[in-house]
Amino acid sequence: MRRDALAALTVLGLPLCIVPALALEPSPEGTAATIAIRMTVRDQSRSDFASATIERILNAECLMRAGPASQIGRDGPTAEQEAAANQAAANAEAFGQQYGPSEDMMAEMEAAAEQCGDDEACIMALVMKMSQSAEIQAMAENMPEAQAAMQNLQPDLGPVRYQIWQAENCEGTVTVNDTYVESDPGGEGGDGAYTDTTTANGSAPIMAGWPGLTMEVDLLAETASYIVVEPAPVRIPATSSMRGAIVLDVPFLASADLPERFAAQPGLPGHHQAEVKGATGSLLAEWWLKQ
Repeated sequence: MRRDALAALTVLGLPLCIVPALALEPSPEGTAATIAIRMTVRDQSRSDFASATIERILNAECLMRAGPASQIGRDGPTAEQEAAANQAAANAEAFGQQYGPSEDMMAEMEAAAEQCGDDEACIMALVMKMSQSAEIQAMAENMPEAQAAMQNLQPDLGPVRYQIWQAENCEGTVTVNDTYVESDPGGEGGDGAYTDTTTANGSAPIMAGWPGLTMEVDLLAETASYIVVEPAPVRIPATSSMRGAIVLDVPFLASADLPERFAAQPGLPGHHQAEVKGATGSLLAEWWLKQ
């Protein structure tokens, strides 16, 4: 009820924020696009009794949906944006003290609104009565000055430049071409020595529901950054020199880990790639927009 009374007495309103034109416009929220992703893992490791030569390739396509465009990126507000927001809050407090109703007027309005309850006729009579008060009349006279002061109430957070695209569905395969060698020299005189060579070679579809990919576009810098989720292990047929035909659950990653987020890639749209080094190998990631 207090809100109804205050709304009826409001003589001032905040303007909508107008942002400067951008070199690139954001896509409408909900826009669909297909991003292809290929990741290649190559690794060679060796220890006293084992070695592994690894090649694993993910080929997938993700149907992406555009989220709302924003002035603030995934990393949160910059120091400049936080300073602008704090200054706008201070300006709003000063504005309320200078142009808003006094505490006595607010208390009187609240008390009268409580008496009116849901009686709309009572509320309108209250509005008419209060509008004749000297304080409300002074607020109306100060309207042009107050409207000019409102320009400082909206923080300048810069242009709307960021847009996040989330994967709605991803489909693809992981291809494995691995060789593992386990050796045991055995005991005295080579008793019990063995060498087992296992080759895993084949392809399998990625797990249904793999969240796959998140892409953040910076429309001002014209860059894209990617967050990739490791696909689940895939079951691949293998052959062991000692055990014969077997099936292995093969993880995708080796010594090179996926970063929390790949560094921003220039060019929109574009064919982007980034490489991550591990202790004994590397991961090469590539992304491009499907036409």
